[in-house]
Amino acid sequence: MGDFMKKTNVVQPYDLESINIKNWVTKSNILIESTYKLSLQEQRILLIMASKVQPNDETLKTYRFRAKDFIEIVGNKKGTGFYSYLKEIVNGLQTKILTIREKGKQRNYNWVITSIYEENEGYITLQFHPSLKYLFLELKEKFTSYQLENVVRLNSVYSIRIYELLKQYERLRKRELTLEELRHFLAIEPTKYKQYGHFKSKVLAVAQKEVNNKTDIHFEFVELKTGRKVTSIEFIITSSPVMQATNEKKLELNQESLELGDNKNSVQNDLEDLGVKPEKIEWLLSEFTKEHLERNIKYTQDRAITGEVTYPHSYVVKAIQKDYAKISQESKRINSKKGPKKDLVPDFIAEARDKQETFKDFTLKEKQELFFKENGTQVEFEEKLLQFQELKKMLVLSSNQPSQQEVKKAQEAGLQEVIRNMGDDLKKREELGLEPRLVSDFKDKELKKIYKDFLQSEISNKT
Repeated sequence: MGDFMKKTNVVQPYDLESINIKNWVTKSNILIESTYKLSLQEQRILLIMASKVQPNDETLKTYRFRAKDFIEIVGNKKGTGFYSYLKEIVNGLQTKILTIREKGKQRNYNWVITSIYEENEGYITLQFHPSLKYLFLELKEKFTSYQLENVVRLNSVYSIRIYELLKQYERLRKRELTLEELRHFLAIEPTKYKQYGHFKSKVLAVAQKEVNNKTDIHFEFVELKTGRKVTSIEFIITSSPVMQATNEKKLELNQESLELGDNKNSVQNDLEDLGVKPEKIEWLLSEFTKEHLERNIKYTQDRAITGEVTYPHSYVVKAIQKDYAKISQESKRINSKKGPKKDLVPDFIAEARDKQETFKDFTLKEKQELFFKENGTQVEFEEKLLQFQELKKMLVLSSNQPSQQEVKKAQEAGLQEVIRNMGDDLKKREELGLEPRLVSDFKDKELKKIYKDFLQSEISNKT
């Protein structure tokens, strides 16, 4: 897996994702106490991916990011090319192994199953290995949550791991670990920092300074000895004084708002009714205006009533972050200006019509250019279909011992998704007055056969 893959196990088309350090990372405690060795940059990439996982996700999705957004978080080496550096990091990540010891068994997993690098476009697409699903999703107990901003600012891999190990025990205010356990969790080789003094200065002291200054927790540690030798560390965990001051300031601002009549109780109650967690409600109230919150809460409530939204507690948070309500209002405003006739065709055609008097004035070349602009070239279309072909592999991989029926079902699901996309493609070409794609245009033999059968079926249905 040295180079970025040209294919990906994608179950559906993916949107461009933003990176928000206010997002929450939720991990099973099994993962937090597992063994893995990653570079600081690899850790940051995985944490960004983890922050995109939503509680109502059924699978570990594929995420597409702007490369420049990644570099802003991950950092860049001096003298190294912007994209080359990112490619180097992810290539390295694909070879790294996660070791899980559970119920007397040791399992080894690759972190990432998919990576696509779009050099010309400046995008990167990543997907966790589907076997890691139980470590991020459907977590009802024994998990730890924290905001991404607490870890992406840390500059030591040991600081990140120690933060997670202590955040896990934040409510208990104390955690004791033997040096052997701590070295195991941090994946420190037996030959590295053999002397406790080195371990203390290079690992514990660095982590303490970073965690205490940059995160929402604060810790002190006590050295426990057997004889004259330090054998265990007792961590004393408290809330960060900086965070406490911030929370007190937020409380003051909220009280001032109440005195001024800007009462957010109704907003808070609505968020609680939708099932949003208290810590997320507190963050939403502090980050967004009342008007912004109200319009997106109503937007979510309306869709929950009609059944369009299945998990309102997760949807409303995303709606507020991306301001779905405003986007919807703007879309309706634009569509009302276009008039009823333009609503019958795709937006990109309507926009093009605005620039020319009549659609019939388009040349064949202009129509082709319009189509490629919206839907991609033949090569891109074929790669997209191949992604859906990989659906069957992903579904099979998600089961340790898939039955023949499961394999058949997965194959059929992949085939139907390919045919559906071929149908959508044909319809868009017909709307532009373009002929169907030629069977000979396809390079992949299997896709060529599927497309040939598809066209024959279309002809039969029309006659």
